Amino acid sequence: MAERAEKRYAILIGSSKYPNEPGLTELRCPEKDVDALNAVLRSPDFGGFTETFAFKNSPSHEILEKIETVLADAGREDLVLIYFSGHGKLNPAGQLCLATVNTKIKALGATSIPVSWIKSYFDHSASQKKILLLDCCYSGAVGKDFIRGGVDDQLQLMSQGQGTFIMTASTGIEVAVEKEGDKYGLFTKHLVYGIQSGEADKDEDGFVDMQELYEYVHKKVQEEGAQEPMKWDLHAKGKLVVARSGKESKKKQRKKIRQKLYGLAAQDALPDDLVAEAMQILAKKELSAREQEQYSLLEQLVVEKIRPADFIVQWMRIDFSRFFNGMNESGIPEEENNDHVQVPLSPPGWESIGGSDSYQHEIPEEEYNDQEQVPLSPPNWGAICEPDVETVGKKIKLLLRFVLAGLIVVIGGWSLKQWEYHPETGLDASSVLKAKKYVDHGDGTITDTKTGLMWKRCSEGLSGVNCAEGKVERYIWNEAVEHSKNVEYAGYADWRLPTVAELKTLVYCSNGVENKKNGRCNPGSEKPTINQQAFPNTEASDVWSGSPYAGSSAGAWYVDFYYGNSSNVNRYFNIAVRLVRSGQ
Repeated sequence: MAERAEKRYAILIGSSKYPNEPGLTELRCPEKDVDALNAVLRSPDFGGFTETFAFKNSPSHEILEKIETVLADAGREDLVLIYFSGHGKLNPAGQLCLATVNTKIKALGATSIPVSWIKSYFDHSASQKKILLLDCCYSGAVGKDFIRGGVDDQLQLMSQGQGTFIMTASTGIEVAVEKEGDKYGLFTKHLVYGIQSGEADKDEDGFVDMQELYEYVHKKVQEEGAQEPMKWDLHAKGKLVVARSGKESKKKQRKKIRQKLYGLAAQDALPDDLVAEAMQILAKKELSAREQEQYSLLEQLVVEKIRPADFIVQWMRIDFSRFFNGMNESGIPEEENNDHVQVPLSPPGWESIGGSDSYQHEIPEEEYNDQEQVPLSPPNWGAICEPDVETVGKKIKLLLRFVLAGLIVVIGGWSLKQWEYHPETGLDASSVLKAKKYVDHGDGTITDTKTGLMWKRCSEGLSGVNCAEGKVERYIWNEAVEHSKNVEYAGYADWRLPTVAELKTLVYCSNGVENKKNGRCNPGSEKPTINQQAFPNTEASDVWSGSPYAGSSAGAWYVDFYYGNSSNVNRYFNIAVRLVRSGQ
């Protein structure tokens, strides 16, 4: 008999209003907390949950009925997650009760959700994968109901990903926090972002397990100094995965980078010694600061955010800065004062492969992992002219500066030539923009001569002449709309999100359009699919439009500047923003 596939269920409870109990203040965040977590868990890119049940300001009896039913129906391999955002109250016995819209403090047992009841449902369920997340005051008191002995007793993870995992926003004596200005509770904000951003995926395996999520949330909440999240693992075995991280695993990513390098080397687009150095970096488990900077370049190269020529220039800058920054007074790199070994600038065995087409051969990862890691370095410069080391060192340093400058001019300059000067017309960059499609006003704005629309050249979060400063900001759709209303820039205060039709006018398919209906570019088109001179440093990713999706009140339109097409998505996704205004 075929093994039954795992099903994943989530019951999400948000209680912000308490009309029957003046002793409970209304809260701002619980309903938004539920919406945000629901979007992440339902997304096939993250949680992939089979079914979610969202309760916002619902009475306790309705919620308890659903909890009992879902846990009773869940199979052995199914995962059940229960989340609560709202007020938590302790009964006279010190047991935690979750307040709902019908709660009365004098009748907590009958008008709330006693955590002891949830424990009873957990105990009688066949499911071996259960998660309880509590974003409420005194939530750490849950330990009294679930654990015999001290609240801090924790079981060690073993194997197979089973058990009950409980994570709470605070200890048994702390209150949970809604920070002024935040749209979500402090605990839930980091819970959602840890999954959505992939930052909680500590081991970079492409998945977020509950231990990783707890460590991430604990660190982030503690940094804001408000409360201390708690956790308990009951009968836990192995990694209890709650979601995908949205990131490729490091192993898959490195494989893609290797294949990209082989392909470019076969086209003579990258020099052999650079490819060899990159391969050594890909084989390492831990990277130095310099190697991390170079790995970041490799990530950009594989998703075509940087052209090979520009990649070479930036790679060389990092390499040369390594030597110059490490020079001692004699002009000899510090690391070269130690004994060293001469290493050929090519991977082992490449000399015998023969022919440029041989770069297409994929070298297994383990071949590189087995190689002894020897830093690539120039020969022993101190031995070149032993009688006058200082003079030779200074001359070599000066020579390298000239070589670096020359290479940057020769290799990097051509990639800017099309933008900076057009000999066929005699026009400079701003004139070319005007002659073709755009007028650059020199204040960070640009006008489309065909539509008359004025755009901000930089995505939100970026600034500077070439949009090289800052970091791209991403918003859920409602936040993006509100943000645009409060922007004053270049003397204008009427900035807004563009309609999807307006945003699609920015798509530039260098290799033609594949699908005229949605605007998708033909394969081989430059990425990002936008005029990069007019809109520098644009990421090849999604950008919100201000157009709601008519097919669902939960959706809105965006344009994908990787492929050039438009589509719709849940409004709770975090996506980049570019603002526009009328040109009058």
